[in-house]
Amino acid sequence: MIIQKILCCALLLQPLAIGGSLLNQAPASAATVNDGQITLLEKDFSTAVEGQSAAQLGFDYSTLPSGATSDATIQEEPSSKQKALHLAVNDAGASPFLISKTFGESKTGTITAEITFMQPGSAKKQDQLLQLYNSGSGTSSKYLVISGLDPSKGAVYWTDTAPTDLKIPYQLNQWHTMKLEVNTLNKRFSLWLDGVEIRARDKANLFSNDNSNAFNFKKLVIGTPAGNGEVYVRNVKVTHTPPKEPDAPQIAYWVGRDQSIAMWIYPDTAVTKYSIKIKAREEDPWYTTATYTGTPQTIPILASPSAGNEWDYTLNKTVKLTNGKKYIIGVAAITRDEVAKVDIEGKITQFEATPYAVTPIEPPADSIMGTVNAYNNYQAHRWSIHAGLKIGDEPFADRASPLKIVSLPEKYQKADWIKTHVDTMKYSGPYPQIATFSVRDKTAVYVAMDQRETLPDWLKASEGWTDTGEVIQLADPALTYSFKIYKKMYGAQEEVVMPWNNYTEYNSGNNAGYFMFAERVPTDLKLDPVKPYTNLANYTISGTVAENVYAGSVSSSVYQNVYSSTVTLSVYQNKSLVYNTLLTQNQYMVDLKLVPGANLVEVIAQRPNAAFFDMVTATVTYDQISPEFQIAAPPPVVKEAGYILHGSLSKSVLLTVKLNGTIVADSVSQTGQVPFAYPLNLKEGSNTIEVSAVDTAGNRSTVNYVVQYVFWMGPPETVDLEGKQITAITPSKDMLAQKQVTNPTSSHKHVTLWFVLYDSSNSMVDYSSVDADLEPGQTKTLYAGFTLPSQTNGYKVKAFIWDSLTGMKPYSDVFEL
Repeated sequence: MIIQKILCCALLLQPLAIGGSLLNQAPASAATVNDGQITLLEKDFSTAVEGQSAAQLGFDYSTLPSGATSDATIQEEPSSKQKALHLAVNDAGASPFLISKTFGESKTGTITAEITFMQPGSAKKQDQLLQLYNSGSGTSSKYLVISGLDPSKGAVYWTDTAPTDLKIPYQLNQWHTMKLEVNTLNKRFSLWLDGVEIRARDKANLFSNDNSNAFNFKKLVIGTPAGNGEVYVRNVKVTHTPPKEPDAPQIAYWVGRDQSIAMWIYPDTAVTKYSIKIKAREEDPWYTTATYTGTPQTIPILASPSAGNEWDYTLNKTVKLTNGKKYIIGVAAITRDEVAKVDIEGKITQFEATPYAVTPIEPPADSIMGTVNAYNNYQAHRWSIHAGLKIGDEPFADRASPLKIVSLPEKYQKADWIKTHVDTMKYSGPYPQIATFSVRDKTAVYVAMDQRETLPDWLKASEGWTDTGEVIQLADPALTYSFKIYKKMYGAQEEVVMPWNNYTEYNSGNNAGYFMFAERVPTDLKLDPVKPYTNLANYTISGTVAENVYAGSVSSSVYQNVYSSTVTLSVYQNKSLVYNTLLTQNQYMVDLKLVPGANLVEVIAQRPNAAFFDMVTATVTYDQISPEFQIAAPPPVVKEAGYILHGSLSKSVLLTVKLNGTIVADSVSQTGQVPFAYPLNLKEGSNTIEVSAVDTAGNRSTVNYVVQYVFWMGPPETVDLEGKQITAITPSKDMLAQKQVTNPTSSHKHVTLWFVLYDSSNSMVDYSSVDADLEPGQTKTLYAGFTLPSQTNGYKVKAFIWDSLTGMKPYSDVFEL
């Protein structure tokens, strides 16, 4: 058989992993590179004309038993209301209804068929949905591979014996996409459902020894369930890629094991096997260390060969790989032409890798666990370290029936924990432990052990472990398990050993193993309350550290306090270290010299050799600036008892206002630059006003004012007998002087209202007066009046208030009209 060689630029993956890290590369399908791919058929039935038949669209129909009916037309699917090709059959017994598309020439190479379908109804039915046939005619026409559906098994495929269970479910009345790919050279196929590859490089129908039947592609067949069944098809596409050498493999990741390097390769239908090559130096020739033909059975689908030997050019023989030595690994894909019986090898993908006797698993930077060294390192690449233990977590990777946490004490939900591979629990050597790790600070380490397990010696009280009396419950789809929690304390940098599980009981199904988690023990550092503001440069902070526990000692009849000094206390002021010492007691006091302004204080407690520490912080502001008043000074003499003190301050304070020694406002919070106003009730005579302010640092400012209050009344007014105001003198008019007077003082007052008439020569013509006695706080209305003469030209009246005729002390301004 002549193979057409098509030169192409394959994507060569250069792994950058160190010590087994995952490679940063997205998965790729086999058809990553378009090497002359041709579309043979592409139908989008959602755009077809409703009522159009499959025959009109270029498909042939199968024959059916007598009495059977079928349908193959474009219809609107009832649920989604989308147009699709509706295929249905009724009363066909064991026969399905098939539509087919035969192509003009048979094709060799890679054939890919993709269909988007929906199985309607209320019950799932078996359906040989997508079928690829060769170029034979009549009974000599053979299918290469068939993919479809099974009610109990999900997505399935048929070859000589079928259907084979892929355990990938599908749903009724939902759209799914199935892709089937077959390579005619190596006679292998791959199958996808909804983008998930569920079979890779599996053997197609090899026709046993019947080599007279050509393994090529000629016809596509789409089928319904047999007897009475239906299916909707939204679109279908078939492509062909001519024969070519296989693409360079794409490596997902590699893992260093004990004298071995394992790798995982993204699948390619055209690959029959992989050639695994190795060399120690770039200039060395490749040595083929292994040939891998395995077919992956798990999802995701990845080939998993290993390199375990190298060629020793000095000894001239193969030797085991050396742990810790860096190697260059090469992987080439091989397509086996099953007709010509020749191998076609593609380009090599190479990367550097190192085997390990013990696999290091690096934790997150903030984990209390240090590097976990897995002695059971065959599946160590599946181990991981997690922060936060929570409902739904799976402590064991790759368990056939996932075992998940369904309940746990809330206090453990911040713990760091190790997820191991499920087979870790049956490890039995050659090393005496499963793994080890150090802790980065004082740590409480916990073991959650299946309570059915016979308690191993390493977990007993004599080894420092205590039963907490608590449990974590885990469950798989079948059972619920109770895991008892044991605890042991470890110091910073101490090594924790994960011993063997009771693997005999595990292998017999009598325990589900154990897993470890850990949580840092804080020093319980506390800082006593601090003043956020002070006007003193010398300042002392204090607090406690519970880590330093009193031990007690008596020596020479003198009682001494002895503490386990396990914590170094460091104090930073504005990021500068000002104090550092190993504590000798559980209390501390540190004197600081503050600088003007804000002082950031950070107190740190750290154990020797620990990678973590506890820290408390506070800010103390050193302020010696006294508050400044912005107050308009009151006048020295006022004639109103009520006076409002207005002002503001330069900064926020507690404001106190006193009048004659009596508190008006007592330590009232006053914001800086915000105006204030306080009404004052002055006493007659001299009044002292004192205003003081204290800021948050304790700086105080005080101002004093003296104000003389003189008892005084406003001027009287003139009215007629009806009380209406008079603004002009009218001859012969009755006229009154009127004044409402109040005594706001604390003493008795005698007042006299005078109302006097003057002629044009300023001689007194007439007058009227009224006296009144006013007690403190009393108010009276005074009237005095007379009848104006008939001739008032040049006359005027005056009204005013005196204390008395003899004292003649004025109490008001003079009203004149």
